[in-house]
Amino acid sequence: MKLHQQYLLLHNRFGYMAEHEATLSDLAELLDCTHRNTLTIVKKMAACSWIRWISQRGRGRRSTLTLLVPAEQIAAEYMMQALNRRELQQAAEQVRAFSSSTMMQEHLNQWLLGYSGHHTEAGEHNECIDTLRLPLQQQLHALDPLYINLLAESFVTSHVFDGLVQRNEQGDIIPCLAHTWDISKDRKTWLFHLRKGVLFHNGQLLTAEDVVCTFARLQSTERRTLYRDVSKQIMSIEALNSLTVCFRLKTPHELFLPFLSTSRAAIVPSDSTMESGSEQSVGTSALQKPVGTGPFKVTLWDEHLCRLEAFPAYFQGRAHLDRVDILQIPWSAKTERGDYAEAETPFFHLVHNPATAAGTDWTQISAGVTVRKLLTCNTQKTGPLSDPEIRAHVHACITEGNQSTEIPFALDEPIPLQLATIPQYRKDAVLIAGRLEKYGYACKIHTATMEQFKGQLRLESDLILFSLIRDRDEELRRSDLYLTLSEHLDESTQTSVQTMLQTVIESALTADRAAGLEQIEQFLLDRNLMFHLSEKPVETAYLPSVRGLSFNSQGWVNLRHIWFPSGSASVGD
Repeated sequence: MKLHQQYLLLHNRFGYMAEHEATLSDLAELLDCTHRNTLTIVKKMAACSWIRWISQRGRGRRSTLTLLVPAEQIAAEYMMQALNRRELQQAAEQVRAFSSSTMMQEHLNQWLLGYSGHHTEAGEHNECIDTLRLPLQQQLHALDPLYINLLAESFVTSHVFDGLVQRNEQGDIIPCLAHTWDISKDRKTWLFHLRKGVLFHNGQLLTAEDVVCTFARLQSTERRTLYRDVSKQIMSIEALNSLTVCFRLKTPHELFLPFLSTSRAAIVPSDSTMESGSEQSVGTSALQKPVGTGPFKVTLWDEHLCRLEAFPAYFQGRAHLDRVDILQIPWSAKTERGDYAEAETPFFHLVHNPATAAGTDWTQISAGVTVRKLLTCNTQKTGPLSDPEIRAHVHACITEGNQSTEIPFALDEPIPLQLATIPQYRKDAVLIAGRLEKYGYACKIHTATMEQFKGQLRLESDLILFSLIRDRDEELRRSDLYLTLSEHLDESTQTSVQTMLQTVIESALTADRAAGLEQIEQFLLDRNLMFHLSEKPVETAYLPSVRGLSFNSQGWVNLRHIWFPSGSASVGD
């Protein structure tokens, strides 16, 4: 690999395809090595056809050096070797200057197509190990259900943990760790009966005490966890015996059962080492290997690789795959995979938001999930957006539709606005700010991490840009969205939204809840408190060799069911 670094040094000094006069002494000084070693390096590069070296003998006579290979190609090869050796950070630093190069991305993506996907490897006892490699563009910061923020983290945890219930591919809620449940007539008391003999990955038996501790931990945290309002409705939770758990709710909540099917309500062992609500524990314990009851256990996890191995004792049946290696790639690929790819990462062999030119060998399927980008107004803050006329004008400016974009008021100087978003959507924020600038607004953009975005930043901003995932948990997601959105609305509007939300969560019929959510959305749209920017489907492309393809509630591929017929795999690397 050092030869690649040395070529990049030469390229940095001499450039590509032009002839340069140089002596071995010049090169030795640049490469910081002896005259003899420099000659060896030159011979190796010439043998690789990287350079052309026309030597001139005699003191003071200068030889001719021509670099024949683009630096991006050498940098890509260097990265490929580093990936094989898992020396990702060193390689990332070396090729950082080429990260925006289309040529380098093409080399790397072609290599990834070969590296990733299904491979059969030899185990310690020469047994065949079916491995699926998935390059991931995002960094996995947490796999503990209490600390996850990103969909990619949720994707991994959905294979490591289980909940009391789960959704099937049709979206129906079915038994999981609980084989059945009973509900009181007033719908405030829920009894869950656990399966016998369910094991955690550490060999510990699942009991009702694990369920109690899981929800006690969830309720005691000060973190703004997704669907926090639902968990806060639990008045008490009690283990009636080793296999029976009793939940008592403050009031009937028809989204309680759907909440139990999400990754936020995944069951962790009662001796979990993470301290609930402790920000310090995120930094010190985030990379601890999590322990769940799911079909895969985490056997290796660092900043570059998360390895999942099939849990043989899984109560719903062993996965077909033996191993899934999720490789965290330290660069941002410049691919045409749609807006959703900015927030999530394309996989290979199982690829979300595939490029339209993915190739004729790929099959594309929709998981029934869409991503809707939204812009909301903060009317709790004293500022220009408290005026409904200005909100309507901002909407017209952003959409640039048929509505008049003439400013409906006298303007001495640009109206200042602060727009908050997460880094993945900064590109959209810049576009919005540019449109507003044309019509008399000075829009300042602030980006923050997901945790920061959930906090004070929203309340200090005028416009908030984010997205809504519309999947099989849509009722939960929309309810959580409208509740969060109400926090930055003026008092009267906030009361109206929260009153309508209360009606939704008390409605026993799905159709009534759907109608109630639509009523809230229309209420916000009519008052220009929320703007729809775009909505795009999330699709998955896969090779014909993939069998058993199914999706979870978030539209992610269920890794437990997929398999590859013999003959579709490549043996070794």
